[in-house]
Amino acid sequence: MNESTFPTKGRELDPTALDAMGREPPGALETKPGDPNPGRVRRILPWVIAAVAVLVAAIATGVLVVNESSEPRPVAQLTAQSDPTPAAVPIDKEVAQEWGVTNAHFVSYGSYGAAEIWSTTTPGAKRCLAVVVEDHTWMFRCTPPTFDTIAEIDIDPVLVPPAPTGEPAANVQFVLHDDVVDVYLAPNPEGGFY
Repeated sequence: MNESTFPTKGRELDPTALDAMGREPPGALETKPGDPNPGRVRRILPWVIAAVAVLVAAIATGVLVVNESSEPRPVAQLTAQSDPTPAAVPIDKEVAQEWGVTNAHFVSYGSYGAAEIWSTTTPGAKRCLAVVVEDHTWMFRCTPPTFDTIAEIDIDPVLVPPAPTGEPAANVQFVLHDDVVDVYLAPNPEGGFY
């Protein structure tokens, strides 16, 4: 075979070698394929964005629902009595002096079972919460006004209403925030508050 009649000039060994005329073989040329459907991307892009938005909204809703359902809910809310009882809150005089409060500073929030709830009314450097059972102060707590004041007591279950499930509740938590005292129950110390 004559090389002049066969223009591969050694390309059978190297398919990317130049041919006899110094040109690249046709298979080695770089080609850029055209988009067979130039409008397809523009048509599906809004659907992809909408699907991502729906997915994000569903995840956010799921997180909110799970978070809300896991938070304890009060079994009762007590508000300040418009007509306070004439009896004064029985707090120890030493405690009153230590915290700088007097009976005149307290207002009744009513009772939850046998537990009477009292709170300070005068704004100041602290907010106090007193839990009184059978004319004795069982718990007295004060906090800065930026924090919720929390008082927890262990009490005979017959002295307070049962838990929503009907179980006796011996652990009661009172939380003073704003002008409301929320009441939470725990049927047992390991069970968490309702």
